[in-house]
Amino acid sequence: MDAPREVGVGEARYRLGELLGSGATGAVYAGTAPDGQHVAVKLLHDYLTEIPEMVARFRREADLASKIESDHVAPVLAAGRTEEKVYWIAYKRLFGETLDVSLRRERVFRADRARAVIEHVLLGLQPAHVAGVVHRDIKPANVFLERHGDGTRACILDFGASKYRPPSGAMTSQHLTTARETLGTINYMPPEQFSGAARVDARADLYAVGVVGFKLLTGTLPFLAGSRGAVMQAKTKGRPLSLREVTDAAWPEKLEGFFRCALARAPEERFASAGAMLNAWRDAVAAADGSSVDVLRRRLAGSQDTDDTVIEPSPEGTL
Repeated sequence: MDAPREVGVGEARYRLGELLGSGATGAVYAGTAPDGQHVAVKLLHDYLTEIPEMVARFRREADLASKIESDHVAPVLAAGRTEEKVYWIAYKRLFGETLDVSLRRERVFRADRARAVIEHVLLGLQPAHVAGVVHRDIKPANVFLERHGDGTRACILDFGASKYRPPSGAMTSQHLTTARETLGTINYMPPEQFSGAARVDARADLYAVGVVGFKLLTGTLPFLAGSRGAVMQAKTKGRPLSLREVTDAAWPEKLEGFFRCALARAPEERFASAGAMLNAWRDAVAAADGSSVDVLRRRLAGSQDTDDTVIEPSPEGTL
């Protein structure tokens, strides 16, 4: 089915324009609101509209993202379904690029720029976790670097893999992932997520933020392996590499200690909250020196930044 010319609820109608991108579960189009505001409209793929669990996931994405009030989470404007059974979510359109695009071009970030990106991601995760939302797929492709004033603001995208647990901890109808189902991105997920995404908590997101921060500073991952199975083995049985090991350069011990905590195999050994991690990150990265960036870029110039292995939500998840 071709994309509709417009979607909306009542007077909130959004006219669709060019295709901005497409993923496993949906396509995103540029759009315009009646007041002229630029929006991005995500449409669920046709072939998924007949799978109740996938429809429920799509609706939940809008619902959970709308629970979070933060300048560092892409804001949801509206969501619904057309008479032709086209499911849609309208987001405020952000102008800039995703972090993975920036990383492929620049390979490593200077400490001050890495500091700002990770700060913004953690500032977005703080209210998300307070609201009971665990993202479960934090990675460079899901962080958008929005042009903002004279600088850049990082915003978290795509809550399609997220889970919801209210502060009481009670199970709700929004638990769509079965106990053994795995979803997310292998290179960024913690070891406990391999055996069941339904059981992870906010510390899974903090682990992923640690991996992102490590890659920003070094241009590589803290677990170097050639296959998905090898990465899983390294994470469940081994230890993360240090900054010194992957760069052959000395780094402040505070920063090395930060990553040992962030990437700890056991969740209870990691930072207890996004706020605690944010404070530790600010303290640790303040001592870092950006002088090694040019050397690292030259070293990485001939290497290839491979795509991350993604485990998409399967249709077998049940309510």
